Amino acid sequence: MYESTYMKRTARIISGVCGSLFILFIFFYLFVMQADLLATAQHLLSKGQTVYSPLWGACIITLLLLLLQVLFRRLVAYPLRFYVLSYFPSCLVLVMLTSIVPDRDGDVCFSVNWIWFVISFVLHALLTWASLHFPDRNNGKQRVFSLLWVNFLLLALQFCVVGGMSNTNDVYHYKLRAVRYIVQGQDPMALQVGVKSLDADRSLTAMRVFALGRQNQLGESLFEYPQYYGSQGLIPASSDTIYAHDWISLFYKTVGGRPGKDLRNATRFLELLVQSPSATPISHDYLLCAYLLDRNLDAFVRMLPCYYEAGARIPRYYKEALALYENLHETPSLAYKDSIMETELKDFLAYGMQYSDLTERSNQCRRMYGDTYWWYYYYQLDSVCESDL
Repeated sequence: MYESTYMKRTARIISGVCGSLFILFIFFYLFVMQADLLATAQHLLSKGQTVYSPLWGACIITLLLLLLQVLFRRLVAYPLRFYVLSYFPSCLVLVMLTSIVPDRDGDVCFSVNWIWFVISFVLHALLTWASLHFPDRNNGKQRVFSLLWVNFLLLALQFCVVGGMSNTNDVYHYKLRAVRYIVQGQDPMALQVGVKSLDADRSLTAMRVFALGRQNQLGESLFEYPQYYGSQGLIPASSDTIYAHDWISLFYKTVGGRPGKDLRNATRFLELLVQSPSATPISHDYLLCAYLLDRNLDAFVRMLPCYYEAGARIPRYYKEALALYENLHETPSLAYKDSIMETELKDFLAYGMQYSDLTERSNQCRRMYGDTYWWYYYYQLDSVCESDL
């Protein structure tokens, strides 16, 4: 009787501790890290008819996964040492839920690696088979700690499986978080998403540009962020409508117009847009930045006086472009003198000439001048030249 009571108490301790750790991990994993992914998944699955609540969603999913564990525990009588193996089916279901991503057609697919998924399933089956051959001892007491540390180790491994197999792609999560902030009007928060990372795709680039534009900071801060897509990175791609928060309509409303179906060049779209009566002031900076991203300094210098009067304060990157234009032309069409900017440009050029290897020169200059237009002009290679708007 004593041994039976002791084992029941030990079982309650292990169940309570491991269950609490499981609940905490799942809830915060869903609520903090995967909330935007689940919101997008629900948006796609419901065709936009329902809205995901991060708090309620995390609570409900956590409860359902816990009920699944209880059901599986009743089906398989695991020894106390391997009790947490009963959580693994719930972990696999969690992996599936947090791997739902949009495909190119606006439908859904799973980003999970199916090979690793099957391997994990097989390993769990083998561990279950092996654990059933090592039942709890009926004679003598087993220390609770000796049972807990094995369960803690196996639980940690299961959490690693969840983190490793779920969709934790940095850029994808940056986009989901940034677009939510943009729609909410929290542009400074959107600009802080992934700010220290050099990874970015076209969608994330367009979101950041839009957030800068609404704060009138395009000319001041554009090249503080990676620009891998040239002028195409200024305009959102049509696939951006797959997210739970539709920011495409907001973007075109802000700039004052939409491109035609056959117009795929971002710079040409902006050139036509600024001629339209519906064009907003933000579109002017978009066009100037498009010329900078295209390295078309002649067009930039030609259009700059149309939007910035003589004596007006010129943003940082426009001044850098003017200094570079002066340096590249013996007889520039637009005279602009800024001794400080000219000195910094000469220092940049002299610093790069210290390195004969182009790759080394680019890397070294990035460390010192990576947030300048000059580094972009000389060293940035565009990932995409043409793409659908």
